[in-house]
Amino acid sequence: MTFLHQTWLLWILLSLGGILYALSRNSHYFSYVLNRYLMALGTLVLVSAIVFSLMETLPGDCAEKYIAYKNTQGEMITQADIDAERSRMGLDKPMWYRWGNWVTQLTLKGDLGFSCAKRQPVSVALGDRFWLSFGFCIAALLLSYLIAVPFGILSAFTINQGWRDRDLRHTPLQRVVNSTGLSLRKLLDLGLRILSYLGLALPNFLLAITIILLFVFAGKPAPTGLFSEQWQTVPWFSAAGFSFGKLQDFLRHIWLPVFVIGWSATALQLQTVRALVIDESNKLYVEAARARGVHGIALWAGYPVRHSISPLFNSVGFDFQRIFNDLPIVAIVIGLTDSAALLIEALAKTNDQQMAAAILFLVALVVITMNLLTDMILAALDPRVRRSVLESH
Repeated sequence: MTFLHQTWLLWILLSLGGILYALSRNSHYFSYVLNRYLMALGTLVLVSAIVFSLMETLPGDCAEKYIAYKNTQGEMITQADIDAERSRMGLDKPMWYRWGNWVTQLTLKGDLGFSCAKRQPVSVALGDRFWLSFGFCIAALLLSYLIAVPFGILSAFTINQGWRDRDLRHTPLQRVVNSTGLSLRKLLDLGLRILSYLGLALPNFLLAITIILLFVFAGKPAPTGLFSEQWQTVPWFSAAGFSFGKLQDFLRHIWLPVFVIGWSATALQLQTVRALVIDESNKLYVEAARARGVHGIALWAGYPVRHSISPLFNSVGFDFQRIFNDLPIVAIVIGLTDSAALLIEALAKTNDQQMAAAILFLVALVVITMNLLTDMILAALDPRVRRSVLESH
């Protein structure tokens, strides 16, 4: 039982693979899922190898950084001290050996390794920080989709419409009312397009700095960090119950990183949705539906919009990765202490190989899992994807 307990992750992976293999023997769909599952595992291993290889190219290692820090505290450091520290950390072993050991421990036990800079297991050093970063990214992703999807569709719907109603079959009053609605929609579309261009052109960290400076100029405390100073040490739960004051303070700070990292994602998604819907609306099957008498919302919702959702849904994992890529710099500007800030520290300051590998591995795990799930769902629901799966086998 001790062996099974220590190798729990390996048995979960093998059991899941065995179930998918058994189901795939009589199902093209599950054969497709099994292939995606094996590709996901291989991609994760490849990601870890790339991270370890890149860390090898950086000058110095974690032992030298740590010894250099001790040197600044007035201690006399020799090369023998550096070699002893490198041996103690296991950095004197070849890269392939350290990588293989890290992958083995991760695969067998779910062990993320040991942080040489923090002097503790990576899982302890990370704590809830990765989940905090995950929450930021998911909130920003939801924000971008909630804004981009409806307004992107609206933008595509209004692109070929004029500013005025010139239909002579309408009464003057109807033309005035319709022209007002058309003008408002065109102005809204124009404003959204300008904002989307700004979102693509303006770096996220510059937007964060601008917002912070606006608070400073207004004489108000900038919403940096996660809590105000007076709430940092206050527990969430006390004898009086849950601290709603700390929750309110947290919400007053949390909107800034979510808004900033969701800014460019929303702009990009707005352009993407608009382009997808416009492309679908110009296809022959839409013209055929229009010839059959289908018009207005029924035409757009039933045809171009419905067929534009699949590629958008399939890009959720890549959108999450794009948002996380913006998080480290934003975390430094805003003063967050999440896993993105730890990643910058591990890469640029301490050369903490296992910490950097663990964080990037977790991000890759989330992205690959999202892509795997979306592939499975689309193959089950979308007849076009399901047909391509069946034809490929």
